[in-house]
Amino acid sequence: MKIGRFAVITMMFFLACLLPSAGSHGATQEPKESHDDHGHGKADAHEGKGSGPEKSDLDRPVGEMWKEKCEHKILQYTCEECRFELGTVKLVPDLLGGKGKPGLVATGMAGSRKATESRTFTGEVHLSEEKTVHVTVPLPGTVRNVFADIGAAVAAGAPLLEIDSHDLAESKGDYLKKVATRNLAKISADREATLFTRKISAHFEVQEAEARLGAAEIEVVNARSRLLRFGVPAAEIDALDPKSPETMSGYLTVRSPLGGVVLERHASRGERVEPGKDLLRVSDLSEVWVWADLREHDVPFLFGKINGGVKFDAEVRSPAGGKPYRGKMDILSGTMNEQTRTVKARIVVSNPDGHLRPGMFVNIRVFLPGGGSVLAVPKTAVLADEGRTFVFVHKEGDYWIRRPVALGKRLGDMVEIRSGLAAGQRIVTDGSFLLKSDVLRRKMGAGCAD
Repeated sequence: MKIGRFAVITMMFFLACLLPSAGSHGATQEPKESHDDHGHGKADAHEGKGSGPEKSDLDRPVGEMWKEKCEHKILQYTCEECRFELGTVKLVPDLLGGKGKPGLVATGMAGSRKATESRTFTGEVHLSEEKTVHVTVPLPGTVRNVFADIGAAVAAGAPLLEIDSHDLAESKGDYLKKVATRNLAKISADREATLFTRKISAHFEVQEAEARLGAAEIEVVNARSRLLRFGVPAAEIDALDPKSPETMSGYLTVRSPLGGVVLERHASRGERVEPGKDLLRVSDLSEVWVWADLREHDVPFLFGKINGGVKFDAEVRSPAGGKPYRGKMDILSGTMNEQTRTVKARIVVSNPDGHLRPGMFVNIRVFLPGGGSVLAVPKTAVLADEGRTFVFVHKEGDYWIRRPVALGKRLGDMVEIRSGLAAGQRIVTDGSFLLKSDVLRRKMGAGCAD
């Protein structure tokens, strides 16, 4: 019994010791929770202190930015480290070139341009029939040599092939016979004239001699003209010598009538050829024809204008990209394709580098004249950053600043500016990507510290 009482007293003692400890632990937990709540309140207060994302320089007035000072206590646009945060660059004169040397950057004035409407079509490149020849021979013969192969560039008058023609040799001999007859007739006419002056010969004999001379002259002219038509040069005709087998041969060099590229070849050495057979085809690819497929609803307007003598400016570009080529739409077909319901229109295109080749499919943009004028700048002047379009505008001295612009229609190599610029403002027209790269690089790398 004594042992039981002792156990109860011992347990009560331990409970009395534990209760203050538990109370002390509960008291420390409550301030901890209060401290955590206080910490969250501070974080929320810090987040609420900011005023949202930083405003882009494209959205700020130029006058405001031009008065702003940076952490270096100077006007920010003059600071070598900080001006880029304002979208401003200092364009050194060396970049603009000078003394006849082109620079990396070009500038110009924003100006008005006649408003145009453009429509797009598809088409195919063809040879210009006015600058393409099918090379044939004027008389039968055998091919001795072929001097130009497919793809070769030839100049006007360059030798293409050589043939050996029996007909040519006979024509040369006939010409010399006619010359000899003419010479004899002249001697006879001169003698009769002398005898007549001495009253030895009658007047009708003089007339007969002169008639024979005139007929002989005509025969010589005809024989010479025939050789010229065969392609024998005049100097070679004059040098014909009946005692020279070389000059009396039937060898004829066929020359290119124009400068261009050999596109086809249908002649081989030793082959017998006849007049009218196409042996080579040469074309000057500096100009090509593009036949466009016009939709039915585009025909009435274009038909009336083209028949009135209007030639529309056009831009031709390969679907694979590359530079545009300029041309004029000048002919509209009089018939419509029943299957495609399209009408063919011809565009004469300048192709100085020869990159447009027959058979290529191209995209065509035809510019239709409109009324009034719009403000326009070169497409190379317009840049984009995060979905915003802008140009670099001259502010003062060597300082240029980027300003937002709203674009309108494309006008060939120009683009309409609907807002953001005024006529007469000086802008960077080419090479502006160098300025943009500098601004973005500095913004991401250097600049004023926060």
